[in-house]
Amino acid sequence: MRRLIDKIDLEILKILSNDSKITFQDIAKKLDVSNTTIHVRVKRMQRLGVIKNFTITIDYNKLGFNYTCYMGIFLDKASQYEKVLVQLKMIRNITGMDFTTGKSSIFCKIRAQDSNDARKVIAKIHKINGVNRTETFISLEQLLNQKEGLLSSIRFNL
Repeated sequence: MRRLIDKIDLEILKILSNDSKITFQDIAKKLDVSNTTIHVRVKRMQRLGVIKNFTITIDYNKLGFNYTCYMGIFLDKASQYEKVLVQLKMIRNITGMDFTTGKSSIFCKIRAQDSNDARKVIAKIHKINGVNRTETFISLEQLLNQKEGLLSSIRFNL
């Protein structure tokens, strides 16, 4: 199997995952390669879809969103998945969503200002046609938001 990336690409990804604002020049210095090499490789990884975007990490607590919960959503019928998904995407407090196996069909991350705000969000979800029930898990504290660890597990054969 041919890999999409090599060791230098992987190092670029590690650096960018830690600081997406770093300049190509600074990356080039860290890796002892030319600016052009970094530029060409980043553009290639974007074209391949390895790099989807450059983003920031937001501390939602500092913006007043101190309540985080995770919700499993159980559907009446699997055929209602697409319609439910469209409705869920319109709820701005949902900051992450995955299609899952297991008991629930959809798993969401919800951010709210407090428990009352979260209750309103949960009520919106319950009103969506096709949602049978939900199961909510309150996050007391985020213990890990790791970006680089998985990248460090990638190995290349020499």
